[in-house]
Amino acid sequence: MIESPLQRRAPLPPQLTRRVGVLGVVVFVLFGVIAFRLWYLQVLTGTQNAAKATALVVRPIAIAAPRGNILDSHGTPLAGYRVAPQVAIVADDLPPAGPQRQLVYRRLARVLGIGWQNIRTIVDNRAVAPPGYAPTDIMDDVSKRAWVYIGERKSLFPGVIVRQVYVRDYPEGDIGAVVLGQLGQVSTKELTQSPFKGIAAGTVVGQSGLEAEYQSYLQGTPGVDHVDVDAAGYPIAAKSSSRLPVPGDQLSTSLDLGLEKEGYIAVDEAENRARLGGDPAPAAAFVAMDPMTGRVLALGSVPSYDANDFATTPSTKTYTAILAEDHALVDRAIAGLYPTGSTFKPITALGALNAGLITAQTTQGTGSCVTFGTTQQFCNSGGSNYGSVDLVSALTQSVDTYFYKVGAAANGGSDPIQAEAHALGLGSSPGIDLPGGGDPGVVPDAAYVKALNAQYIAQVCAGSHPLPKYAKSQLAVTACAQGYLQPAWTIGQNVLLATGQGYLLASPLQMAIAYSAIVNGGKVFSPKIGWKILSPAGALVQQLPAPTYRRIALNRAYRALVMDGLHGAAQSPSGTSYPTFGSFPRTVYGKTGTAVHAGQKDQSWYVVYAPDAKRPIVIAVTVEQGGFGAAAAAPAARLMLSQWFGLPKHWAAGVSQDL
Repeated sequence: MIESPLQRRAPLPPQLTRRVGVLGVVVFVLFGVIAFRLWYLQVLTGTQNAAKATALVVRPIAIAAPRGNILDSHGTPLAGYRVAPQVAIVADDLPPAGPQRQLVYRRLARVLGIGWQNIRTIVDNRAVAPPGYAPTDIMDDVSKRAWVYIGERKSLFPGVIVRQVYVRDYPEGDIGAVVLGQLGQVSTKELTQSPFKGIAAGTVVGQSGLEAEYQSYLQGTPGVDHVDVDAAGYPIAAKSSSRLPVPGDQLSTSLDLGLEKEGYIAVDEAENRARLGGDPAPAAAFVAMDPMTGRVLALGSVPSYDANDFATTPSTKTYTAILAEDHALVDRAIAGLYPTGSTFKPITALGALNAGLITAQTTQGTGSCVTFGTTQQFCNSGGSNYGSVDLVSALTQSVDTYFYKVGAAANGGSDPIQAEAHALGLGSSPGIDLPGGGDPGVVPDAAYVKALNAQYIAQVCAGSHPLPKYAKSQLAVTACAQGYLQPAWTIGQNVLLATGQGYLLASPLQMAIAYSAIVNGGKVFSPKIGWKILSPAGALVQQLPAPTYRRIALNRAYRALVMDGLHGAAQSPSGTSYPTFGSFPRTVYGKTGTAVHAGQKDQSWYVVYAPDAKRPIVIAVTVEQGGFGAAAAAPAARLMLSQWFGLPKHWAAGVSQDL
């Protein structure tokens, strides 16, 4: 049959024929290589590859070291560690993100009794992500039932592991929580800072208190588990080459646990008594120190919280409950700043004596009130008239009119009251061995008020009008219109300062330091809590530096006058705290204080010194909105002194209304 012209095929050109041939050879060779490779993998090395597929993979997993103990001065643990069952997740071994992973989260959440979204947040949104093969803590202290259930059903919980870990333990719970401090995961920023350099991401470190201050000693050296993991990603065993963690060194402190406990008991009692009398008393703080060495013997703040809540990451519910308290995380002993009331009067007395404004023979203060200018009138609490008294009597009876006159005479010039306050440590950080060293507070003068006004006007005002965001604030409208927030320093401000009022702000620690300096003859200490570093076995590693001090000139005769007044205030029949300490079986020197706050109930203060050849002590106690100093703070201080000297304890409140 003859083909039609359209069906005839033209012969391929020789050049194209050669190309097709070459391509065919290449394809044949490639198929040959693949076939050879399959033959090689399956026949020649099949046995070895099968072994590799089922072989164990070794993963290095860090074992967190137990933190070193924190001990009181007698070696009693204030912070230790324990072993706790933990559920963790290895991110690399989780199913892919999506429904399968969510199913694992939901199963785990039901067993642990938490929200599955919480688990997802921990795993997916970690602030500091360790390697994906490193376990991420989901929950510590899981129940034995949950721990066993998860461990026996690995196929239902891919990526979930159960293990035992070291957890911080605070035997006393809320006693001393603010001074011991909190723990938390190291942040990205902290990893670049001392003392966190070299610490692995995700490590739990000290974030506040002694835990942070002595972090480098307490941290310990982590161990390593070389974990064998099968093809499914499950840990099989730990190799013998695993390195065990080394506990951190121990911190021995000067704190006395018995006194620390009694401090909390005492201020709790003070608050309860104040509330029965109609005062809210929402918070309190105390400090006890050795005035001769600068060692801190006890330090506390209420409301408190259970330090164990921060041994591991607290739940949202727990953290919210802590925050619901009145600033429970704030250490009021070193960061609570308040007017101090009449506990400031010994400082005023020393400043006036040094400046020659008064002498031991100076008598003044008659009348229930004194007036400066034509309008500024200042009165004794309750309108009492003590007559014209000398300095010792003025301190003994806390005669405000005497010190109002001192404040007026000291206004301007060299500001002798402010100078003495600064010399005794007020207005600057105490330098205690806690993060930040303690707040500096305020010793006010004309320059302070000027700076306060300038700062406020610059922040709030645009000319004579407030910035838009402050436009609805009447305070801002008035301040911007008049060009200042507070009037310039006046004689009245200095009068208030003389009795521990006005702009003055100081912490209990600062008052304890100031009284200690008066007691010891002029040593103004930067107090210390840390005493020595011990090995895990208890051997001395390092003796920590003793408290440092600067010496101020303290005239012996002037000091003697002030001490006579403080002794009279505590133990003479006319003294403001005589009902509390008149029957106390030891000699004490103390001063009540009742600080006035606008819009609040009065704040109760007491500072006391008890001499002893071996165990001298100064205690400062304050109760916010607790009423008169003699009614709340003074009897709390007596309970602490009774504990310190092993004396019977009973509540002995006074009724003095001194300011």
